[in-house]
This record gives sequence, structure tokens and C-alpha cells, in this order.
Amino acid sequence: MKEHWQLPVAASALLHSPEFVVLQRRVCELRLLVECDDGAANEIALQFAGVECYKCTFMTSCTAAMFNLAYGKLVSLDSVWLDEIRSTGKKDKATVDSLKHLMITFDDGPCYEIICRSWSIKE
Repeated sequence: MKEHWQLPVAASALLHSPEFVVLQRRVCELRLLVECDDGAANEIALQFAGVECYKCTFMTSCTAAMFNLAYGKLVSLDSVWLDEIRSTGKKDKATVDSLKHLMITFDDGPCYEIICRSWSIKE
């Protein structure tokens, strides 16, 4: 497991549930609205490119590991799911090598998991 990014505020400072948006060309965005110290709202978007697949697990189905590994932070994992996606379909070696299994979990869930080539932050 590798940690890539952490929420700049406590996960409880989100003003509403994260919004997961599927965009064109295999791009997805996770939009977060956080409350700043001065009471203002700041939008942060985690953008995922080259998306192969994703899933969302809600509170009643989240495991303790989802919270322990990825609560309020974006982490990458080695997983059976990643191995399966790497070995299915027609992908060149560069694509297979660049794929990452990313996970982030919030208060009461949900836990988002994305297998993609890259990610970035838009603030």
C-alpha cells in the first residue's frame, strides 16, 4: 500500500457526501466540498484518467480494512482485482504497467475504488 494524498481537513469537515461523476473519455471525478477554517467552502476534485473500472461500497458493506487503509486518504493497493483487470481484454504492456488500484473512504462510507492509469487533483 502507498499513500498518495490526504484530505487537507478532517473527513468530518466535508459539507456533503462526495459526488462521483463519470466524464467523457474514461475520466471520472470525485468532487469534495470541504469547509475551510474561515467557514468558506472549497471544492476539491480528484480526477482519474484511463479508467478501466470502479466501484462504490456504502457503509453497511464497508470492511474495517477499508477504513483502516483509506479513511480520508487516497491509497494505491496491490490486489487480486487489479491483477484480474490487468490480465483481461486487450491492453499493451505500457497500459498494463501503468494501472493502479486506488481507494479512498469517507465518514460512514462510501469507499470508492478505481482502477485507472493516472490521477490528479483540481482545487
